[in-house]
Amino acid sequence: MITERMTVEEMSKKYPNEWLFIIEPKTRENTTHLVSGIVQVHSKSRDDVFEASRKFKADAAIRWTGDDTPQEGRSKTPLYRPRNLN
Repeated sequence: MITERMTVEEMSKKYPNEWLFIIEPKTRENTTHLVSGIVQVHSKSRDDVFEASRKFKADAAIRWTGDDTPQEGRSKTPLYRPRNLN
């Protein structure tokens, strides 16, 4: 299991143009701005990352590390799922 905490900038450099499933996300105080986390799954396929997220039952985020060009399903803004939603 991967346990290395990385900043958003480190994630983008290590996994360019990939979808990331991030566990233990840390955000700026009183915001949803992602600062760091642990990349649990990374893939060029959004489906791979969303499939991994369905099995996880704690705080997590999903993030695309590619360019900011608006494309369906691609957002620099992390998608959060609150703890124990399922």
